[in-house]
Amino acid sequence: MNNIQRFGTIYGGFYYPKDLPQLDENSIIYCVGAGEDITHDVILSHKTNAPVYIFDPTPRAISHVKYVKSVLDGKKEAKENTNFGGGDSNYWNMILSHKVKGNNLILCEYGLNTIDGSVPFYFPFNKDYVSCSVVPIGRDSNEYINVPVKTLNTIMKELNHNHIDLLKIDIENIECDVLEKMLNDKIYPTYLSVDFDLWKHNREKCEETIKKLFNNGYKLIKNEGQDCSFFRPK
Repeated sequence: MNNIQRFGTIYGGFYYPKDLPQLDENSIIYCVGAGEDITHDVILSHKTNAPVYIFDPTPRAISHVKYVKSVLDGKKEAKENTNFGGGDSNYWNMILSHKVKGNNLILCEYGLNTIDGSVPFYFPFNKDYVSCSVVPIGRDSNEYINVPVKTLNTIMKELNHNHIDLLKIDIENIECDVLEKMLNDKIYPTYLSVDFDLWKHNREKCEETIKKLFNNGYKLIKNEGQDCSFFRPK
């Protein structure tokens, strides 16, 4: 694929073809894991004119998405915060130069998992960090809250979707399990972007999962560190 470019900040963005072939205003876009950086999600909605479904049960992430939606709708002012966008000083410029209506960002206050139910959600030891995890890998903190989670199947059924055109997942160490269930359930998003957080803890499992993606027709668009973007022709 040519003309590959990053959509979003270095902290939270992923790479796609500039013109996003096969995506339009009717596309189904799921972005799982918002944290305090939704530049990627906003830019996708702006370029496709499609609604973007944002999934995150993290309290700070929920507050952040609601805040950005209020700024986009002119209800609040954009205020600088070094936590936003991983400290990217261009964060608000990226958001406001790709302006969309707040109701085109559909917030779902639950997580993605291999089961439906409620699970512990562990906080990072550093209170400045926003990312929580349903597994305590790499977490020095035993502090957690219980949060609702759903499978991809359940989410699609509840939202009345029979396919996904783009799926982004940043789900802190359970991405391989979720991806393998996705493939077993024969769910094949056209575009797939993954932050392989597990890479630094279990590289072998990540490599096995990536191989399974290749075996199911996915091609690698771009990888940068532990971030990978894939494309599967329809």
